[in-house]
Amino acid sequence: MLVTDKDETAKRRKKGRGSIRTSQSQTAPDSTPPLSSGNDAEPGAVSASGSTTDHQVEAVVESANHAGVRKLSLKDFVHEAWHLLEPVSPLVWNWHLDLICEYLTLIRDENFKSVCGDLEGIIFNVPPRTMKSLLISVFFPIWTWITKPSRRFMFVSYSEKLSTQHSVFRRSIIESPWYQKDWSRVFTLSRDQNVKSHYENSERGVMFSTGMQATATGMGGDILIFDDPLNPEQAISQVEREAVNLRFDTTFRSRINNPATGVKIIIMQRLHELDLTGHVLARESDRWKHVSLPAIAPQDKTWEFPSGQTQMLKSGEPLWPERLPQSFLDSQRVGMGSWAFNGQYQQTPAPLDGGIVKRQWVRFYRQMPEKFEFMVQSWDCTFSGGQESDFVAGQVWGRSGGKYFMLPYRTYDRLDFGPTMAAIKACHAKFPQAHAVLIEDKANGPAIISELQKEIPGVVAVNPEGGKLARAQATAPLWESGSIELPDPQVFGCTWIEDYLHNICTFPKAAHDDDVDATSQALIYMRNRLGGGIVEFYRQQATGEPAELSPVTGSTRSSKFYTRGPQAPGSPEREGFPRTGVEVPSPAREDSVLAQNVLAAVAQGSQIQCNYKQYPAIRAALITIAEMSSSPAEEARALLARKEVERLDLLFLNNKEPIVHANYGITKLPAP
Repeated sequence: MLVTDKDETAKRRKKGRGSIRTSQSQTAPDSTPPLSSGNDAEPGAVSASGSTTDHQVEAVVESANHAGVRKLSLKDFVHEAWHLLEPVSPLVWNWHLDLICEYLTLIRDENFKSVCGDLEGIIFNVPPRTMKSLLISVFFPIWTWITKPSRRFMFVSYSEKLSTQHSVFRRSIIESPWYQKDWSRVFTLSRDQNVKSHYENSERGVMFSTGMQATATGMGGDILIFDDPLNPEQAISQVEREAVNLRFDTTFRSRINNPATGVKIIIMQRLHELDLTGHVLARESDRWKHVSLPAIAPQDKTWEFPSGQTQMLKSGEPLWPERLPQSFLDSQRVGMGSWAFNGQYQQTPAPLDGGIVKRQWVRFYRQMPEKFEFMVQSWDCTFSGGQESDFVAGQVWGRSGGKYFMLPYRTYDRLDFGPTMAAIKACHAKFPQAHAVLIEDKANGPAIISELQKEIPGVVAVNPEGGKLARAQATAPLWESGSIELPDPQVFGCTWIEDYLHNICTFPKAAHDDDVDATSQALIYMRNRLGGGIVEFYRQQATGEPAELSPVTGSTRSSKFYTRGPQAPGSPEREGFPRTGVEVPSPAREDSVLAQNVLAAVAQGSQIQCNYKQYPAIRAALITIAEMSSSPAEEARALLARKEVERLDLLFLNNKEPIVHANYGITKLPAP
């Protein structure tokens, strides 16, 4: 039966203090081996000195009162206590639990900040059903009370019900005969404060549980544990997501009793780019230790333990094959969908293949072209440089041989007006050969444009047409056809490439779209300057722009790309081929804007850039041109059209599924 006699407790505390004052130079013997943290002595021991603070007295009292108490590492404690909560399911251990245990031991011993730096806390991003809550929210606190019973804990979850459930688990272990047998002399639970969500012990230790939106006024703790601060349903709602982040900032940040030694612990699976993990890392990543444990290693990765040991997983290797085998993870990916799976299991809350641009479309170059036909700086500015503002994105792009190359340069930071001006000037000094400096004519762009036009030639104010989504969709064929190449990060030392690709490939689900805006701005500008009417055709489809009437043929067309490209008026003609807009077929042969643009591309000798879904309509237009033979010019175009059909057939040959198009029905690719 649990002892709760407060008078006996007071006598014991008084006796402890008296024994210390009369014999401070003596230390209690410890017959048990040291803890796994590597410390030779129990933390809290105080050397003899002329004066002793109340905190030091309490620490020495604990050390004296707990002499001879059986001590266990956290791992051993969990192994022994497991049957109390899971009498049927055997405990299966994995290396990632050892990693977490080492960090928790540092926190218990108040060595976390000396080992990891003066940090606010630690974040564990772990897949579901991997023992994160039982280990950190249940076993760790009651294990800490074995040697540090005066430690005060606050537990916060997305609901009071979940937080209270963990609290009941903790108290049931404390009151169990197994726990009382070895540690009943360390502390007793208070009679005055002993309810499910809030109980204290005779050594002034506290365990208080609450919900993220519940009351916490007047409460605090030495260790704050945020276990699943929001659920998947809340994460989808911007209002609820921001409410959780605001609650954390305005209420719980100030609940630490002693900021010099207190630690916050966030345990969660990733649910959104701006969930609580994303929120704190975006604002102060240098103030948190971040431990991310994906269910499947996305690439070769090594984790270093505080003790110095390491654990490596090869790309594609499961984190915990005994608990989360590959077959189960594959099933979860299908059942949950890639967006949810990549967040909750992979700790990358937006799926790598969840955006308009797919990762498999990305190409890299290891050697930069000798020269560029056209080069631009592209800048997406913001209103201010505050922590809550968007980023300023600056990039340099060039076109060579029909391909678009991103140069190994990128600015991506929260900048005010002055630093933005300085960044653009520095970029111009580095790339003076750029033909244009593109600045979006929004946010503080107009003011920057006005100032820079006095100092830098070629500053162009760009008024973006259509929405962000339409502009990104307009560039997708360039990515899919392999017409865009990025600098190889290993060759050019571009450590930012992965961050850039994350922003590009997760749009429109990404938290930030600044990189996307700067990229689409550069690509669309260069394409319109140098041709690409087919891409423009699909952009008009996305934005709903009406096509204009051709003054030459009377058919509909977009004037934006009629006479552009290498064969623009005034440029030398290729032998046997007219300039764009000089010789065109009759209106009867031009039954669509798309057909005219395909004709213009073929007449220029250009390679057509399209994706798989667009190809049936383009192929039909190419076949029509290939059948023309009423003049030498048409025969030449027909030959080019046939070659382009062969090239595109080979490009899309790997996709064996039939192509479905609203206007052309089902078109199957020719057999290889």
